[in-house]
Amino acid sequence: MASLPYTLLNAPYSAASPLHRRHFTGLTMTRRIFTLPCTPSTSGSFSVRQRSMYRPRSIPAAFLKEGVGQIHKKWSDVTSLNYWVVRDYYRLVNSVNALEPRIQSLSDDQLKAKTDEFRHRLALGETLADIQAEAFAVVREAARRTLGMRHFDVQIVGGAVLHDGSIAEMKTGEGKTLVSTLAAYLNALTREGVHVVTVNDYLAHRDAEWMGRVHRFLGLSVGLIQKGMRADERRLNYGCDITYTNNSELGFDYLRDNLAGSSAELVMRWPKPFHFAIVDEVDSVLIDEGRNPLLISGQATTGAARYPVAAKVAELLVRGVHYNVELKDNSVELTEEGIALAEMALGTNDLWDENDPWARFVINALKAKEFYRRDVQYIVRDGKALIINELTGRVEEKRRWSEGIHQAVEAKEGLKIQADSVVVAQITYQSLFKLYPKLSGMTGTAKTEEKEFLKMFQLPVVEVPTNLPNIRKDLPIQAFATARGKWEHVSQEVEYMFRLGRPVLVGTTSVENSEHLSNLLKKRNIPHNLLNARPKYAAREAEIVAQAGRKHAITISTNMAGRGTDIILGGNPKVSLFVYEAL
Repeated sequence: MASLPYTLLNAPYSAASPLHRRHFTGLTMTRRIFTLPCTPSTSGSFSVRQRSMYRPRSIPAAFLKEGVGQIHKKWSDVTSLNYWVVRDYYRLVNSVNALEPRIQSLSDDQLKAKTDEFRHRLALGETLADIQAEAFAVVREAARRTLGMRHFDVQIVGGAVLHDGSIAEMKTGEGKTLVSTLAAYLNALTREGVHVVTVNDYLAHRDAEWMGRVHRFLGLSVGLIQKGMRADERRLNYGCDITYTNNSELGFDYLRDNLAGSSAELVMRWPKPFHFAIVDEVDSVLIDEGRNPLLISGQATTGAARYPVAAKVAELLVRGVHYNVELKDNSVELTEEGIALAEMALGTNDLWDENDPWARFVINALKAKEFYRRDVQYIVRDGKALIINELTGRVEEKRRWSEGIHQAVEAKEGLKIQADSVVVAQITYQSLFKLYPKLSGMTGTAKTEEKEFLKMFQLPVVEVPTNLPNIRKDLPIQAFATARGKWEHVSQEVEYMFRLGRPVLVGTTSVENSEHLSNLLKKRNIPHNLLNARPKYAAREAEIVAQAGRKHAITISTNMAGRGTDIILGGNPKVSLFVYEAL
């Protein structure tokens, strides 16, 4: 038998105390490291008391998973490039914190005078980097005095990331809106204009009023671009130090300026309309919608009378018999039987006759029938078919489908046919935002698209740490065999939460689905608010969202109330809401 060192042979097992064992939790362990010799003099007492000490013990696997997970996370954090990038930003944070007592001692007038002081220093040759720490400290103090909100250290990091022309990935609830004030103020000091771009009019208006208080306190002018504004109003607002707008209004203003006949018709800052932009929900704007073109169209002279006729022919044709569809690219192909029936119905010998072409009208009518669903892709309002942006859930009144599709949809719904259009000017969001010499963005979900941001825009993504540890629990996805089963389960869950008094927000993908769930809740006598693209609901968006977090509040929404929406638990006491009772 091989001999063992005396120290090991006689060492008490207490050396492997629970403190040591916790690093191996989840494993089935035994205290018996090796076989001890058993003599007649010791076997009796050893077998009763000491053998129980050698019995295998099972440690909970959850404990092992948590411990190993924490070690892995800490090791991954320390070895990641992002860790060292953020750590470097804390040098700036320390400088801002060191300046805080002196800035807090200033009177309101002295604090406001800092803006002119910074601009004077820039005129004398200092750079934005030279004044960055002090400017951030000034904004932090201004926010504390005007909003009662003080930037956390991690928010200072986020502001620095934006100023450096990068994307700040900040988790939901970490205060991205407040973070933007830091970089917006600093870059507005050059008097070249800063654009803070949101995904809709509601958020642009909210942020201009809310965060604008900080900038106006410090002597900067704040502009707001909204749908329906006149050209002179737009010109005035684009001339401000900081302008809040949404990506759609910004893009169409740029296109209209390029079509302007004289300088008097321009609304943006020319010859340099773009200087620095902070794009909220940047992944939605530059990635999800990035390749969607913004179009300005002119009317073409084509026969609108053919669309209603083609719509009636489309109703005669049967899918799988007279035509086939390809869902991958939303295409339609007529069969021989379909061609024959269409030609007979139209009284023509050839659908593709150059002198009397009908094929385009019939195929568009079939596309409108198969691929364009009311209350999903569009709604009908005031005698018009209005497109619903499937990413934002909002109506886009200025957009029309091209190549005769919109006219085919109008014919299907029995609406007045608008004239065909030809594209006069167009640009994608990706091309639009590449015009900015300096670009930055904020979102809670950018890391997954980091490679595309770097390739397309040279925008690195920096993950900003959370101010407090994230204690949210993400539940697993549940799958159902049928849509009916899914919606029944959702309505049951909502009823259960309602009885407990918990506020519930249910996100749906379309107007149709939101109203279907609303009907199910009505049957269960559950009072709720509905938010979708229909005018009677969309007009109350601010009120509904403001109180979506109060006790017993049930809110059904399309993705209108998705990105950038701040829902406060307990409701917003500053906003009154006459609750819409569905029963």
